[in-house]
Amino acid sequence: MKEHDHAKKILTTTLVVLLVTAAVTAAVDKNIFVDFYTMISKPFQQTTAELSGDPSGGRSKDELLKENNELHEEVNDLVSRVIDYDTIKKENEILRKYYGIKDDHPDYGVAVANVIRRDPNDDFYGFTIDKGSRDDVKRGDPVINDSGLVGWVSEVSVTTSKVTTLLSPEAKVGAMDQKTQDSGIATGRASLADEGQLVLSVISADNKMKEGDIVITTGVGGVYPKNLVVGRVVKLDYNEFDTTPYAVIEPFGDLRTVSDVVVITSFEGQGVIEEAEETDTGTSGK
Repeated sequence: MKEHDHAKKILTTTLVVLLVTAAVTAAVDKNIFVDFYTMISKPFQQTTAELSGDPSGGRSKDELLKENNELHEEVNDLVSRVIDYDTIKKENEILRKYYGIKDDHPDYGVAVANVIRRDPNDDFYGFTIDKGSRDDVKRGDPVINDSGLVGWVSEVSVTTSKVTTLLSPEAKVGAMDQKTQDSGIATGRASLADEGQLVLSVISADNKMKEGDIVITTGVGGVYPKNLVVGRVVKLDYNEFDTTPYAVIEPFGDLRTVSDVVVITSFEGQGVIEEAEETDTGTSGK
């Protein structure tokens, strides 16, 4: 009788595990669910058959306990596979979204990342991503999304990194009007951050820029690759203090709400200017 009760407990436990795992699996690939159901239903069917006849199936209590433990290990392993699959599936969706980047720029080394945290005290909408030094991410690496340049990596740990956006006054990006070739420095302003905008300053007084023009990176300095989209010109104005001209730039995507990005971990020409300057400095003895 005790062995019969034990077999019933095995049946009940199996049912509970089956229902919980089926619920987890419902949102992911059907083939994995089929594999799971096949695997889990076989011992379940066997246990049911045993209850209708010899409850022990000719096995001892220790053998039943061993089988039950093995079944639990198999279920835990498959649940782990389901969770891993869900993570990989999300990453693959993001990779497909950014597939053209590697296709158009084979020299890029990239790390696809998710935004996992935002700093409520950051007035310029910086955020933390789920990639770090173990993914070859380094301080200063450019960060982009499917709409263009987002910012750069400002802090790095082993598994996460902090990203500072172009909305920050710390941004100093060499940029130019794609049509007129008028160049300047793209940087953030406190007065524009909440609007999701930045400015292109240090531009020529006789610039030919117009509203609607697209602004891209120049690549000068070796910090950012050339031709990354910064945004479009939405306003041309003059500094009230020294009457120098500037353009208000609006990124094509909202930098305040990005959810996934790509870190460019390497690119052709990265750091070339800086390395040359360091060499010159070393030669001059400064």
